[in-house]
Amino acid sequence: MPGNMPVLTCAIPKKKRHLLGSTYEKSNLGFGCIDLDEGRKLQTLRFQMGDLQFYFVADILDSTMWAAIDMWRTVGRLPFLFYVETDNSWDASFVVVDAITGPLRNEAFRGGPDAVPSASTAYELRDLVLSGQLQKAATSDIPGVPLRHVFVNIMATSSMAQALMPHVEVGRKARRYA
Repeated sequence: MPGNMPVLTCAIPKKKRHLLGSTYEKSNLGFGCIDLDEGRKLQTLRFQMGDLQFYFVADILDSTMWAAIDMWRTVGRLPFLFYVETDNSWDASFVVVDAITGPLRNEAFRGGPDAVPSASTAYELRDLVLSGQLQKAATSDIPGVPLRHVFVNIMATSSMAQALMPHVEVGRKARRYA
């Protein structure tokens, strides 16, 4: 994999560490979208390992998010980095899955190469993620495997940071730590 490959991350707090198993027989990767008011949409990416689902949400216009999807499709791989809290530190677990290589239905909503999320969409995205509604509405993407837990994450890109803090220059250094 290229060294500049975007990686999706998920922090798993100590109190939820027990949910992780050591092996999973079935997994699934899927993309979708959520409609907001005034025709705005959110991009969703779901990765399910057995009865655990990792849900990632972004503004569908975010050109940085689309650049990541393009790279994953080109390489044919999508990496995830799970940070798992221990008693006094964090362990990391790296998982790489086959990426979807064909076109997505959501391509129709893709913005141009300079499209950036709006601050209002970013705040609505945050409120939705924090509300718990996505966890409650989530359904299994693996037939016959009910969900035990759903981890919901925001795809925090440099474009998202720029939408929320337009007066701050967001460069490579800032993206590394975002």
